[in-house]
Amino acid sequence: MGKNNLVYVALDYDSQDQNLDFARTLSHEVDSNQYGFKLNLDAVANFSPSALNPYYFVKQVIGLGKPVFVDMKMWNGGRTMENVAKGCADLGINIVNMYPHAGGKFIGRVRNCLDGTDTKLFTLTVLTHYTEADTQRLYSCSLNEAVRKLARIGIESGADGIIVPGNQIGELRLSATEILSPGIRPSWFEDKKDNDQEQTVTPYEAINNGARYIVVGSPIRKSSNPSKALERIIREIS
Repeated sequence: MGKNNLVYVALDYDSQDQNLDFARTLSHEVDSNQYGFKLNLDAVANFSPSALNPYYFVKQVIGLGKPVFVDMKMWNGGRTMENVAKGCADLGINIVNMYPHAGGKFIGRVRNCLDGTDTKLFTLTVLTHYTEADTQRLYSCSLNEAVRKLARIGIESGADGIIVPGNQIGELRLSATEILSPGIRPSWFEDKKDNDQEQTVTPYEAINNGARYIVVGSPIRKSSNPSKALERIIREIS
């Protein structure tokens, strides 16, 4: 445990205005340098007539003075991913991500285009809603084997970090690679309705297993007091 661990609060509302209001409230009420914000693809690439352009929307979130992770989950051509990554770096985004399925060559290209910036590239392993049946069907191997294979591609191709379900970190036996874990469910989180996460751990377990960063959405957003929920999670990982 340590003071460098970070909670990325997922801004998961349907509208940009709601996400901005939520982020502003947390920034005003929670005085800590141990959290930032995660933006999903639908928040950035919002095609509503009233939506802000992506640059202006992300700029407002960054203006709150917290680290920002843009969860684009890129899996495109090299030129496309380089342009997205460069744009994020120009804005001052802290983390961008991509699927290792794009291949080691393209991971290297995206990572190289970020040289000289403070933006880090993380590659995914398996999504936290996957089960053993999913990885057998998709990769013809167990969930644990799929995590190891996909993690190896990212690490060997030069990614700055990997995104791993918190209950799978220990099997990787990593020390130098930064790890981000989504699917976090504190033991006190009681709203299990509409929970589509299969691979979950508590904040403490994720950090204790080796994650430096965790992503938390519903346990904060659905709390009766989101600011207090965030503060509680920060205490758990400190």
